[in-house]
Amino acid sequence: MDAIYCYSYVEDAPSAEVLRRLVETRNTIATRKLHFFDGFPSKTGGCSALKSRCPSFVNMAKGGLYTVSLADLDKEPCAGALIRQWFKIPDKQPISLPKELIFRVAIREIESWIIADHNAWARFIGIPASNFSVTPDELRDPKLHLLNVIKRKGRKKFHKDMLPRGTASIGPLYNEKMCEFIQNKWNPERAQKNSPSLKRAIHAINNI
Repeated sequence: MDAIYCYSYVEDAPSAEVLRRLVETRNTIATRKLHFFDGFPSKTGGCSALKSRCPSFVNMAKGGLYTVSLADLDKEPCAGALIRQWFKIPDKQPISLPKELIFRVAIREIESWIIADHNAWARFIGIPASNFSVTPDELRDPKLHLLNVIKRKGRKKFHKDMLPRGTASIGPLYNEKMCEFIQNKWNPERAQKNSPSLKRAIHAINNI
């Protein structure tokens, strides 16, 4: 069968690498392969820019175009509440998005999915696994958890370069090291055992 080509939108570089890995994993078992159009996933640079694109995702789906997008839950109470707000779905109306519109939510941030591959992450970052949560979906702020562990336990130069400076939220090497791990070491099949939201995302993408 022909491949399914899709547009894809995410908030940042680590999210883009995670989505690429999920699609690569799906394609190893799927008959009909999923492929991104050139230049995608597109990094919007934050949740506000991603949210602003949601009406266009619906319009694209009406035209038969697939979109696969990934957002962080952040401070919203649940994924359903975020989807209702972003897609303007009334409270009394069931949440139902077109089959061509695949929209997944990392609880609460993409970092929870990344560190869910618990032992691989610990080996990569060079800090004992016991310092990192084994239930990352339950963390109020997964990125802060990760950075606090690196601040307390990190002894290598790249650890320091991952930490924020001044008013920045992350250090100059943060995204680079996260993406390096995702590309070379992260295993979504292992990670989903510690992250229910990742498991749901994998199921949704595998069933496109």
